[in-house]
Formats: sequence, structure tokens, C-alpha cells
Amino acid sequence: IQNLLKAVPAERVVAAVRRPEKVADLAALGVQVRKADYDQPATLASAFAGASRILLISSSAVGVRVAQHQAVITAAKHAGVELLAYTSLLRADSSPLALAGEHVQTEAAIRASGLRHAILRHGWYTENYAMGIPMALQHGALIGCAGEGRIASAARADDASADAAVLVGDAIGNPVYELAGDDS
Repeated sequence: IQNLLKAVPAERVVAAVRRPEKVADLAALGVQVRKADYDQPATLASAFAGASRILLISSSAVGVRVAQHQAVITAAKHAGVELLAYTSLLRADSSPLALAGEHVQTEAAIRASGLRHAILRHGWYTENYAMGIPMALQHGALIGCAGEGRIASAARADDASADAAVLVGDAIGNPVYELAGDDS
């Protein structure tokens, strides 16, 4: 939202959140704060009313997120949004990760909806690796499954900047963006 506010007046930005009381700072900036819960589809219609572009941030509820995402897709379609952007998984269509399947299903549901869309495939954030530093220091090794150990992570803020750019840009042709660091 901070990135959107650099390009869009606050009164044109809506923060659709589960707990509006937790984002009083955004409301104080003039951002419209509306209750929206993936598990309560009835909240989505009012949250999306008048919205032209929506960023669907992937749910973290493994095993149920496809249904949650479908509720958002359906509500976005009913609201008549002009663009639905979705934060998917880096190379979701070819990833061996077990989590990729839910992202592939959501991407397919978005395509099937007929909505103009953009798929924003986020890689593993640098902050996720940073959480492992204390254990790596304790054990003298950073243990993972990155093959030869090369990664190209990006900071969450960098991906958020890209997400905002897509929301305010043209997103012609239902693009898929693979978001990661430049060099491994």
C-alpha cells in the first residue's frame, strides 16, 4: 500500500483486511479500510465495491487456499474489476514444491474467470532466509534444498514495489511475471 500511495491518492486506495482495527495507521492516511476475509465470502462483495483493480495476496492457509482464492475471484468478477493481480509462487507451473499445485489451480481459476489479470510469481523472500541465520550460526551451516546452494532471493519490499507497479500500470495481455533476485 505504501508503494501505491506514491502513485495513487490515498482516498482511491482500499485496504481489504481481516481486522480493520489493525490498520488504523492506513485509515489515518486516508486509505479506505474495509473488512474482507477469504473465509467469509459475504465480506468480499462490500470490500470490492467500486474497485477497479485488486491484488489477491495468496492465502497462507495450505489445503484450503484454492477455495479461498476462488471466493475472491468470484467476488472480483461480480464487482466488475478491470484487473485482478495474484501473488503466486515463482515458476509455479514447473516447480517441484508441494505448494505449487494450489497456486497452479488458482492461476487456472483466474484464467477461466475471463477477468483481465496479471500473475505475480514471487520467489522465496530474503527475509525468509534471514530467519534461519541464528540456526545456521549455531550449527555452522545453512541447510536447505537449493542444489548447489545458489539462490536469487528478493526482499519482500522489492516484490511489493513490483506488485504496485503492475496495479497502476497497463498489464497488457494477461502477463505472468517471475519475481526474484537478479543474480544468484
